[in-house]
Amino acid sequence: MKRFLAYFASHLLAVAIGFAGGIYLLPILTAGAGPSAAELKQASGTARHSGMFKKDLPGSDFLHWAQGTVTLSDDTIAFEGSIAPGPDYKVYLTSAYVDNKADFLKLKERSLRVGEVKTFDRFIVKPAQPLDLAKYNTVVIWCETYSQFISAAQFR
Repeated sequence: MKRFLAYFASHLLAVAIGFAGGIYLLPILTAGAGPSAAELKQASGTARHSGMFKKDLPGSDFLHWAQGTVTLSDDTIAFEGSIAPGPDYKVYLTSAYVDNKADFLKLKERSLRVGEVKTFDRFIVKPAQPLDLAKYNTVVIWCETYSQFISAAQFR
């Protein structure tokens, strides 16, 4: 009986490790190609504002973070840096600076969801309608599936 329990536990552990590894690796394997350096430079060239994502925010951790520069214009949000891989990342604009999940959830309904992040080193988001940047001061990357705060960058 002990041998059976050890056998069962070892296989259950292997399945759990494989499942967790799959959840982590799937976004990396399905990530699209990010914009080229030239495309990013062109998008950033019209920017009116910029901000920095930092790894060490209170709401970020070793699995959920972003680090790099974000630039904003009325029709484009461009990012160059690194983002921890994950599924279903969305870009939001908020009217107040937030640096953790609890604070973002208080503002989420009043925030503007701008677009999706499909890559983990650079991205360009082009919203359907021009942005009124005077209403906002922070860009937030949020994992919609797991309600997880990734990072935020204040631009004004």
